[in-house]
Amino acid sequence: MAVKIREHRGAWWLFIDYHGRRKAKRVGIGKSGKKAAELAATRILAKLVEGDLSVLEPPAPAVPTFAAYAEQWLSAVAAVRCQPSTLEQYRVRVRLRLLPHFGPLPLNAVTRERIKAMLAAEVKAGLHRHRKHPATTTEPVAASTLRHALFTLCTILNSAVEDGLIPSNPAARFGRIAKTSGSEVAQVEVFRPAELRAVLEVAARDFPAMHPLILTLARTGLRLGEAIALQWGDIDLGQRTILVRRSRRRGQTRITKNGKARRVDMSRQLCEVLSGWRTLQEAEAAVDGRELPAGVFPSIEQGTDDQDGFRRDWTTILRRADVRYRKPHTLRHTFASMLIQAGEPLTYVQQQLGHHSAAFTLAVYGHLIPRADHRAVDSLDDVTTPNPAATEARPRQHTMPSGR
Repeated sequence: MAVKIREHRGAWWLFIDYHGRRKAKRVGIGKSGKKAAELAATRILAKLVEGDLSVLEPPAPAVPTFAAYAEQWLSAVAAVRCQPSTLEQYRVRVRLRLLPHFGPLPLNAVTRERIKAMLAAEVKAGLHRHRKHPATTTEPVAASTLRHALFTLCTILNSAVEDGLIPSNPAARFGRIAKTSGSEVAQVEVFRPAELRAVLEVAARDFPAMHPLILTLARTGLRLGEAIALQWGDIDLGQRTILVRRSRRRGQTRITKNGKARRVDMSRQLCEVLSGWRTLQEAEAAVDGRELPAGVFPSIEQGTDDQDGFRRDWTTILRRADVRYRKPHTLRHTFASMLIQAGEPLTYVQQQLGHHSAAFTLAVYGHLIPRADHRAVDSLDDVTTPNPAATEARPRQHTMPSGR
């Protein structure tokens, strides 16, 4: 064990040798550097004698704050792996749920105790923060909202573990989140038949260029991005089917949400409307001396703010139809509910919607399954109700034995 002082090119250095572990450290220059080196050598030697080997360890890397690392993760990791809509959801969860609790903390200061405190604070607040107006409180926070926030936190911290910034993920294996004052299962909203009819009539009358798209959403259950990305090569008017294999959002076309293509059946009404829509596009192309556009809805598909443009017209259509505003995604829920109310199997609804399993479809739309038929439970009465036609049991008559 030794700590030696040497001068090299005007600078003073310490050379530490402890049981084969060596390290060189520059201290200073000139006379002051020599004095500093001698003092440092004495202190380092004392630490080594006491068993303190920290001087031989490499300096620990600076741990970024949660806010800085979360932004880095959103920009580098999530932006590559996720669909734009999913990335937007991550950003909202980070901004509304995570940054208020963990933003200024170093990553290694995010502990299980602090995560529990975050969940308790969110449940105690019990109110949902609006995206654009965080101060606005409208409804109790749902347990699913907290689960999604915890999942996002766990994913970010997993990435930090992979980068060597923290030794383990404190949000892993956290267990079930306690129920909140909100409903555990969110009830999906749908249009009533009269409302849907009014919406389609206004679209056909006042927005003829939008009507085929809205009818496509209402009769197929496609997501808005999937419908905007449709091309004529995806549509088989003879077989009345649509091949859904891509989605479009904010000017970018990607694969569908679950990464799998699916075939969707078309109703007769939709097939006739799309056939007329194609004929109109062919006529306009012939007049302009160009080819038929590949996209079914080119005026929307070619824009960089495709869905935003649709939503502006959608709001106007609902207002003119005197229908309370709901998101365009409500057409997808309405499609599913109409199939279920018609008695179609859940597996068929699942295939049309592109869900990964029938169990997921059941979890979302199971409450819509008709329950008015009581024959199944009535049949149990035959098992438990006494049969009135059966011979009633009579008390046994005791007879005296005859004498001999």
